[in-house]
Amino acid sequence: MTEFVEVGPEAVLSGLVQGRGEGVVAVPSVRVGQGEVASFVRGLARLYARGAVVSWPGLRPGRRVALPTYAFNRQRYWLDAPVTSGQEHTSESDQAFWTAVEGEDMEVLARALGVDEEERQSPLREILPVLADWRRRSKERSNLGALCYEVNWRPLAEPAAQPTGTWLVITAGGTAATECVATLERQGLPVVTMDVSADMEGATDPGVLAGRLRAVVADTPVRGVLALVALAEGRSDAWPLAVTHALVRALGEADVPAPLWCVTQGAVAVAAEETRPGQAQVWGLGRVAALEHPERWGGLIDLPEELGPRDTARLGAVLAGTTGEDQVALRVGGLFARRLRRAPRAVTVDGAGWTPRGTALVTGGTGALGTHVARWLARSGVEHLVLTSRRGREAPGAAALEAELIGMGVKVTIAACDVADRGELDALLGELAADGVRVTSVLHTAGVTQTSRIDETQAHDVTAISAGKADGARHLDEAFADTELDAFVLFASTAGVWGGAGQGAYGAANAYLDALAERRRTRGAVATSVAWGPWSEGGMAAQGDAEAHLRRRGVRALAPDTALTLLRHAIDQRVTCLTVADVDWEKFALSYTSARPSNLLSDIPEALRAQAAAEPAEDGAEELRRRLSGLSGADRQQALTELVRTHAAVVLGHTGIAAIEADKPFRDVGFDSLAAVQFRNRLTEATGLAVSATSIFDYPTPAELAEHLRSELGEGEPSEKSVLAEIDRLEGSLAAVAAHAAPSPDVLARLTALAERWSSDVPREATAEHLRSASRDEVFDFIENELGL
Repeated sequence: MTEFVEVGPEAVLSGLVQGRGEGVVAVPSVRVGQGEVASFVRGLARLYARGAVVSWPGLRPGRRVALPTYAFNRQRYWLDAPVTSGQEHTSESDQAFWTAVEGEDMEVLARALGVDEEERQSPLREILPVLADWRRRSKERSNLGALCYEVNWRPLAEPAAQPTGTWLVITAGGTAATECVATLERQGLPVVTMDVSADMEGATDPGVLAGRLRAVVADTPVRGVLALVALAEGRSDAWPLAVTHALVRALGEADVPAPLWCVTQGAVAVAAEETRPGQAQVWGLGRVAALEHPERWGGLIDLPEELGPRDTARLGAVLAGTTGEDQVALRVGGLFARRLRRAPRAVTVDGAGWTPRGTALVTGGTGALGTHVARWLARSGVEHLVLTSRRGREAPGAAALEAELIGMGVKVTIAACDVADRGELDALLGELAADGVRVTSVLHTAGVTQTSRIDETQAHDVTAISAGKADGARHLDEAFADTELDAFVLFASTAGVWGGAGQGAYGAANAYLDALAERRRTRGAVATSVAWGPWSEGGMAAQGDAEAHLRRRGVRALAPDTALTLLRHAIDQRVTCLTVADVDWEKFALSYTSARPSNLLSDIPEALRAQAAAEPAEDGAEELRRRLSGLSGADRQQALTELVRTHAAVVLGHTGIAAIEADKPFRDVGFDSLAAVQFRNRLTEATGLAVSATSIFDYPTPAELAEHLRSELGEGEPSEKSVLAEIDRLEGSLAAVAAHAAPSPDVLARLTALAERWSSDVPREATAEHLRSASRDEVFDFIENELGL
């Protein structure tokens, strides 16, 4: 015997067997501190790799899919899960039967069943209402699973490109940060380092950071900014968020246009990994920064626990920007890109699932969500509800809620307790313990919403917004670390999954909840974090015209009963992280990617279709050019301005162009991201040009956009702005060539001539000789440093 499996609570006997003979291996089925399922599967995989026979279908039933036979063929073979419509084939007779049931039409039902005798119809009359109710609930819940999504990590082919130009690295120390800087320097990348570890308080002050940034970039223009501040060791969970938030603001105040990339370590879990929720907040903030500052945001990169030579090389490849990804994790197996995908859940018609019992602690229990949760728990069988909020019994509606719940037969305790304050939480739990109360489930719904953009949010606001959710969740996790719970539920938000303008700190706090749930699961504790879309009936979507505003962007409010049904099944199925939202993806994707492309939604077919660029219409371009050809320069500008104003008016629903003034910014007349995409599509069709969805941001008034269109159509006069745009395109082409081969003599000759004509500070002969003998990297350094391209 050479293979042994130890079945027991710990790896005790395996250590005694291991190494007792050549080829002998002992695999424990469970390890302390690791999830039981993960440990068991890992042990089976180890045996399977040695050649042992493992009945995988018995462990996890499913289809067997043949893997590609050639490991290095960069083609995706994995099958996509089929998208079902939810409609099953039924015969005409079945349809007639169910139509009669749904309409509670006794006459039609009796005829469909062939029951003519009155006495035989009597039992049908009694059962028909019950059957109709069952059918209604069945249809309602058949589509509930379609509201569920999950984060997936897709493997990427490793690019060979490396970043160019000078990079500014912001660091606060740490082993991983030091290794990252050393790697970039070994690759020959010019690096300017700004260390903020000596002034940790100033590192969270945008004004102080902006002053230091101005001093650095004044002498050295930079191609990119790499933030390694989250890698600092020995900092609190709140520090990475605070300093990154300040850095995003400071880069704007210092007018640094270079894209910002933020590096973390353990912020996300690609597989069953230990996460660091404090660093996860950087990812939540970054997703919002990408929406609020698309022009100067680079992306997010998460490092593995131990950095290897290939990992640091991969870091440089991602920074080169050729992957098209801005949320990437580096792991032993390679590069992984973050995706959102459907995760349909099986929801039974009878509502079976997790059944609450004993005492449930609900934070934010007197708020909008907490009230719905408390009623649901009372209906579901809980015996005692402990509802916390900052104001306790003084909270609006608390007394009425208490009376309602008591009327449902539930004992109720309403306590003034801010769970963001560990002292207050410990005091409450101490009182409950003294009364003999044992909490069996925890549901954390407390939190503070946000509507201010990153540039408008102060440091103390970031702390306050994050505290209710993140600090409260951490304190609950610590307080119940040694308590066996039936459920530990965190109410998160889609703001932490895909971001949302004006929700930087709020999105960060919700990303913290997901990471905390993953960390609890890795140590074998129960945890379920649900990132909710907006709720109706008292939720965020019910405030003012918020529901109509969200629906216009493709996000519909969830009915509380629907949401809680899905929550019950998520807890029952031991789901760690789940996103629940009712989204019209074609609308939402248009708005979400209007200012900045994103691959996050590319695994959702409807969203992918919506992001496809409109095809330029050749007929429209020819007709426009013919019309412009007979006009003078000023008249051409006027015609294009009227064209822009006309299409803008149509998109905004105006009957004429009077409301769209030529020199008034698009944003001031009501344009938002969704309108920008619709406007782009109309201009693309009318002009035949591949108009960008960011046009209204790049050219903020109709007159400026018309001038740009005139230049693109070849009807405009050269200007400094248009020349710089051409230089940008040239730079991109040169970088693409440099990634694969050395530039040709013709390219060098043309660059030499250009340099001699425009560089007055460098002698002509010296410049020519320098370029003729230069290497490829030296040529591109010359272009950047001497010509400022």
